[in-house]
Amino acid sequence: DGAIPEDAAFAMDWFQAKLTATQIEVDEMLKTFRLSEALKTIYGLIWDDYCSWYLEWIKPGFEQPIHTGVFEKSIEFYDALLQLLHPFMPFITEEIHHTLKTQTQDLCVQELAPIGKVDESVLHAGVLLKNVISTLRDARNKNQIKPKDTIDLHIQSDNNTAYQRIQNILAKQINAKSIAYTNTAIGSSIVVALEKDKFYLVADQAIDTASLKENLLKDLAHQKGFLESVEKKLANEKFVQNAKPEVIAIEQKKKADALARIQTIEESLAQL
Repeated sequence: DGAIPEDAAFAMDWFQAKLTATQIEVDEMLKTFRLSEALKTIYGLIWDDYCSWYLEWIKPGFEQPIHTGVFEKSIEFYDALLQLLHPFMPFITEEIHHTLKTQTQDLCVQELAPIGKVDESVLHAGVLLKNVISTLRDARNKNQIKPKDTIDLHIQSDNNTAYQRIQNILAKQINAKSIAYTNTAIGSSIVVALEKDKFYLVADQAIDTASLKENLLKDLAHQKGFLESVEKKLANEKFVQNAKPEVIAIEQKKKADALARIQTIEESLAQL
C-alpha cells in the first residue's frame, strides 16, 4: 500500500492522543465514582471524535481504497473504545469485540493496556482544525456556496506552521482546490475571522459584499457583548476573591480571545 497518506497519519496521531487523554480522564472519574460523567465523556469520544471527526479525516478520495495500515489502526481504535465502554455495556461490547476479528480473550478478562503519554501539540492542532472547518463551512453556507463548488483559500496568520500541519485535511473538508498563505488582504473574497487569523475564501460566484458586511457586524456585536460580560465578571471582587486561579485564568483567556477577535473583525470591515 506504500506510505500512509499525510492527512490520515495526522488523524491517527490525533485520535491516539485524544483516546489516551480520555482514558486518563475516565480512569480518574471511576476512582472517584463519577460514573455519569465518565459515561458522558466516553460517549463524546465515540460519537463526536471517532464517528464524526476521525472517520471523516481518514476517508480516502472518491473511489480510492483505504490504506491497509489506516484500516487496521481504525479497527484497533474501535476495539479500545469497546474496552473503555465495557464496564457500562458489558454484553453488547463483548459481542461486538468478537465480531471485529478472531479474539484470543474475552473483553471482560482482557488486561487494560498501559496508558501512554498525551501528545498535547497534536491535540491543540486537532482543536484548531475542528474550529477552522466548522467556521469555514458556516461561511460557505451563509454565502450560499454549494458543497460541490470548490474554493481557493488564503490564510493570513502569524503562525503558518500550525496550518501547514493540517492543510491537507482542511482542504478536503471545506472543498478547497488550493490553500495559500498571505500577508495582505485578498480582493473579491469572503473574509472570515477566527481569533487573530483571517481566512479569505475566493469562489467563482460574485461576492455579496452587503451580506458579508452584515454578518461581520453581527459577529462584532456578539463579540462585544461577550467581552462586556467577561469584563463584568472579572471586575466582580467577590468572584475574583472566591474563584480558583485556574477559573480566573480561563476568564482572562476569554477576554484576550474576544479582544483579538474584535480587532480582526474590525480590520476585515475596514478592508471591505
